[in-house]
Amino acid sequence: SAVADLAAPVPSVPRNVRVLEEVDSAGRNKALAESVQTTSVRTKGRNKRGTANAVPGKGAEYTGYYEDDNVSLEDLVRRERVEGVQDYDANFSNHILKKGAKFKMLEEDEDEAYALGWYEHASKKMDSRTRDEKRMKQEVRDKQRIQVNLERCTFCLESKRFGRKDAIISTSQHAYLCVDGMNQCILPGQVLIAPLEHLPATTELDDAVWTEIRNYQKCLVRFFEAEDPPRAVIFAETAVHRVSRDQALLGAGPHAAIIAYPVEMGLLAEARAFWKKALDEVESEFEVQHKKVIETDAKGGVRSKIPKGFPYVHADFSLGGGYAHVVENPHEFPRDFMQHTIAGMCELTVLDRAYGTREEYR
Repeated sequence: SAVADLAAPVPSVPRNVRVLEEVDSAGRNKALAESVQTTSVRTKGRNKRGTANAVPGKGAEYTGYYEDDNVSLEDLVRRERVEGVQDYDANFSNHILKKGAKFKMLEEDEDEAYALGWYEHASKKMDSRTRDEKRMKQEVRDKQRIQVNLERCTFCLESKRFGRKDAIISTSQHAYLCVDGMNQCILPGQVLIAPLEHLPATTELDDAVWTEIRNYQKCLVRFFEAEDPPRAVIFAETAVHRVSRDQALLGAGPHAAIIAYPVEMGLLAEARAFWKKALDEVESEFEVQHKKVIETDAKGGVRSKIPKGFPYVHADFSLGGGYAHVVENPHEFPRDFMQHTIAGMCELTVLDRAYGTREEYR
């Protein structure tokens, strides 16, 4: 009977299957967006003029709008509702840049209706087959570009250039804690906190990632305060060199990292004045458009004071608040400003290092 029970057919159990819809970079339904992609203006090959809005000319000739009867007004309205309104000014500027010296404005007696293609994006002038082929090639290039960018990053754990695998202290779901590189350590116990995802600054992080980084910071503060003699921690972040949103989505740009510098507890009192003076003098007063020194609180940190996309530097004093500075000229801003400021505060030179040999570092 036991064998018969095993051989008996198992009753089917209803399964709750959910289909996840594909979305594009703008969060729109991919199938819906592709269904409305049609050529709205005929600009390839020999343009034909329709007679729907024809104006009688000389002889049997007619002048009017380009023939694009394959796209109705309802189709154009539906596409605009799905895709949104194009930036026609940007399309026109790109058209001029593409033409260069060959671009010529319309004469006074010419109808602007014949120049509608100037204001259309290049993707709107293709047929569906050409557009699909171009999109596929672009997706392949983007995938290859992501792979190349991530392989070059020295803070991504999957990167071939990540040389700190033996120095990782802790890894969580969204972030990790690691000893800083031997050539970068100017103080004993210097470590860094970085998100696992390749993002350019902590202002770009999700709340879950920021919470894990904050927990690492709290643990470091308690750890160094429990030492004998106790030490304080200055958390420094440099997010100066930024890239466009599209490049960031492809893994380009720097990887966010917060460097933790353990300093003597007695230096914490004068650290605020030292950093405020350093941030106030780092850039010329004639170049600065924002407030030179922005005070950050202990609760929100730099995320509550600096908007997304702004280049900045930030120093936090044992999670008791700190100072931030919006960088006006990223190309001329000193690359190692934060490290050099810490070294000057601790009366070290820029060449001093905490570990003289590899054995001491380990």
